[in-house]
Amino acid sequence: MQKTFALGALFAAAALAPAPYSPAAAEEIRIAVGCPPVPACSDWLWAEDLAGRLNAGGLEAKVYTGGALGKDPEIVDQLAQGLLQFGLVNFVMIKEVDPTVLGFLAPYMFDDMAHFFRATLDAESALMDGVKASMAAQGVRIAGLPGIGGTMGIFNSKRPVTGPGDLAELRLRAIDDSQIKLFEQWGAAGAVVDMPEFAGAVSQGVVDGYFNPPIVPVIFKHTDFLTHYTDLGAGTPFRSALMSADWYDGLDDAARALVDEAVAAAMEGNRAWTLEAAKAEPAMLKERGVTVTELSPEALADFRARSEAVWPILMPEEKIAAFQALAEATRK
Repeated sequence: MQKTFALGALFAAAALAPAPYSPAAAEEIRIAVGCPPVPACSDWLWAEDLAGRLNAGGLEAKVYTGGALGKDPEIVDQLAQGLLQFGLVNFVMIKEVDPTVLGFLAPYMFDDMAHFFRATLDAESALMDGVKASMAAQGVRIAGLPGIGGTMGIFNSKRPVTGPGDLAELRLRAIDDSQIKLFEQWGAAGAVVDMPEFAGAVSQGVVDGYFNPPIVPVIFKHTDFLTHYTDLGAGTPFRSALMSADWYDGLDDAARALVDEAVAAAMEGNRAWTLEAAKAEPAMLKERGVTVTELSPEALADFRARSEAVWPILMPEEKIAAFQALAEATRK
C-alpha cells in the first residue's frame, strides 16, 4: 500500500522539467490544501506534484497544508480576489456557483474512475466548459477535478450491508438534504452532520456511518469504529483544484504556458495515482480490520435503479440527458 501512495511523490521527480522561467520579480505561488501532508491524501499529492513542476520551471511555489490558509469558503474568496493562486477544496464550492458539476459525481452516471477521467480530461464537453465559465465569472478558474481514490460506498459501525434491505435500521451522515433523499431511496435514514463532528455523532448514536470514497476513513482514522464497508461503485469522487483568474490572466505568455503544462501534468499524474489507489484500497481497509462486502449483481442493479430515480434531485434535471450522452460517448 505504501508503494501505491508513494506513486504521487514520484510524479514530479519523473516529469520532464520545462525550460526554467526567470521572471523579473518572482511572486510566491501559494497552494492551499485542507488535509495534512499524508500520502493517502490526493489533495496534498496533487499540490506537491504541481509545486515541484512549477519550481523546476523557475517559478516559486509552496504548498500550505492542514487548512493553514483558511477553510474552503475563505480559500475561494482569496482566489477570487487574487490573494491566493491555487486551492484544493470540496466540490461543494463549485456546486454553489453551478450545480451542473453534481452530474460528474452522480451515482452510476460513470462506470468507474477511469470512465470519469475520460469524460473530464479527454473529451470535449459543453457541460465542463459551462461549469468552467460559471466559475471564471466569479474570478476563479477550474484547474481540474482530481480524483481521490475509488468509487463511493457505505461505511457503518453496525453490520455488513449486502443490499438495500440491510439499511432499514441505519442512519447515514449526509452532506445536505438532497443526499438524505438518496439514502431514503436506498432504504436508510439520513442526518446532516458536518465532517468535524462526525466521530462524535457516531459515538452518540446520531448516525451509524456515511457514504464516502474508501480512502476517507483512512485519512480521518475512522476505521477504528467504522468496521463495515460495502463497495457500491456509486459515484465518482473528486476534489476541486481551483486557481485565481486574476493571477492567471496577469501572467506573461511564458509563465502562463509553464503553469498550463504543470497543471496538465499534475492532472495526468493524479489519474495514474487514483487508478492505482482504487485497486489497493479494499486490501488496505481489510488490513485495518474493516469487513469489505461486494454486492451481488442483483443487489448492485437494485442500488443502481434506486439511485437513478433520484438523479433529478441530485443534479439539475435538465442536464441529465447531456450527462448520459457524455457518459455513453466515453464508455468503453
